[in-house]
Amino acid sequence: MQHGTEMSRAEVVHLLWRFKQACERDKTDALPFVHFNSMLNNQDYRDEILNKTSLADDAEVRSLARTLLEVGPQGNLIHRPNGANGSYNGQSSVVSGNGAAAIRLPPATPPAARRSGPPRGVTFAALFILLAAAAAGGIWKMGWLGSRDIVVSAPILQDTVWQTGYTYILDKIVYIEAGAQLVVEPGVQVMGRPGSALVVTRDASLHARGRPDAPIVFTSAQLPGSRKAGDWGGVVMLGNAPVNVPDAHIEGIDAKDSRGDFGGTMAESSCGVLEYARIEYAGFEVYANNELNGLTLGGCGSGTVVRNVQVHRALDDGVEVFGGTVDLRNVVVTGPGDDAFDWDMGWQGRVQFLVVQMHPDTGDNAFEGDNLKQDPDRLPRSAPQFFNVTLLASPKAEKSQRAMTIRRGSAGTFGNFLVSGFNTESIDIIGRESATQALNDVLSLRGVAMSMIGPGGKLFFSAEKGENDDDEGFSEILYFTAPQRGNMLAARTGLGIGALDTTAPVLVPDPKQQNLPAAQPIPQGEFWDESALYLGAVRPGLNRSWLADWTAFPVN
Repeated sequence: MQHGTEMSRAEVVHLLWRFKQACERDKTDALPFVHFNSMLNNQDYRDEILNKTSLADDAEVRSLARTLLEVGPQGNLIHRPNGANGSYNGQSSVVSGNGAAAIRLPPATPPAARRSGPPRGVTFAALFILLAAAAAGGIWKMGWLGSRDIVVSAPILQDTVWQTGYTYILDKIVYIEAGAQLVVEPGVQVMGRPGSALVVTRDASLHARGRPDAPIVFTSAQLPGSRKAGDWGGVVMLGNAPVNVPDAHIEGIDAKDSRGDFGGTMAESSCGVLEYARIEYAGFEVYANNELNGLTLGGCGSGTVVRNVQVHRALDDGVEVFGGTVDLRNVVVTGPGDDAFDWDMGWQGRVQFLVVQMHPDTGDNAFEGDNLKQDPDRLPRSAPQFFNVTLLASPKAEKSQRAMTIRRGSAGTFGNFLVSGFNTESIDIIGRESATQALNDVLSLRGVAMSMIGPGGKLFFSAEKGENDDDEGFSEILYFTAPQRGNMLAARTGLGIGALDTTAPVLVPDPKQQNLPAAQPIPQGEFWDESALYLGAVRPGLNRSWLADWTAFPVN
């Protein structure tokens, strides 16, 4: 490598950012994905990328690559030992994390004590790099610039805290990188601009534990009144638990970016904690049939905590689970644009206390469960367990909506359900592979009560004859109504018209208005509330349910 041009380190950082942006403007596969932090701290990677692109057809990329090769930056461009020229001593806003560059707030100080200038310990050299990169659009606008809104666009590379009293605005897809943990304090608002998302990469973690009186809200950065589904990309958590696809990569993230990889062999691993949190107006389509959802869980293990979480008005699915063993409890999905709860790739987790309310003008299935499209019998097989679930839709919905579609080899256990209002049909088991799971009782529905299903509220299962037979003669109605299963058609659920109110739903059943079958036993284990011997997600007759205080149902 030649070294014919002198340039300051700050100027090199700025030039490298321009180079990354130029590469990203080319939407073909001709140019490689450029990992900016690796460009800063890994000279071998930097040299390889620059040499590859020095002959690129794109004139700007080719010129920038050749200029950088001529400059010949050496070693780690962000880290310097303390005391060296340009060192970043003290609590700097520019930190090396895992040997890479990131921008983060200095350690917590009371908001009233924050100064209008840079934090202590930030040298002018470090500040110059910060502002140069920020000017190029890649770093944070810091809270000390005079706002309680903090714009985040750089990856998170070391343990970081987002503090109560501040609003964090995602300006692009923000990755929590391997080895780092992001802690989000109670009451924090995280707002997503168009094209943004929060992604917890494999070997990183998110610790977002709100409170009923101070939930953490992930929402659109648009003003209230103009917010809509798909304003931003939602929350993605990726982990090391088993999936049935080798080299699994999450939808919505560039296939060339390894930060979208997930899955492994650690069934009990953790992606972190998401508790007392709302995710609103999320889920954009990156390109056809490749979308981000409200909450996406890929290969997350049973050590992950997802509890008291609402996903509201997502453009695509509310919750989608790709493999893993993650458990969920006390979950609300309202107004999804496609499916409320979707799973595939061998998910074997547990869910207790789930409310789904489909809106009349949007959405498809409450449940859509797959094992694997390419190989329906691939192991590990999807076999989730759901107990105490309420699935609601309007019988007069504008959209055709079904309660449950189970297909492509998925198994599963579904017990103590209230299902009401779906205008197409209740349950469709599709394909020989899933029908076989039902015949072997590995796909099991017990203690399921249905009301007002299908045209006129009386056609619970569609006729499947001739070309409409999608499961090789399997009869859902004979399976469902077998006496040993304890299911009921035309039940009185105890839920009134208020349960369908999209802005203030009344979801506690009136026990005096019910005529339900006996509840099925709850599995034993620390996860399960074995006392929940009733049908549906909410104990009938309560004055105050688990949804109180922290849920919300805004229109826009």
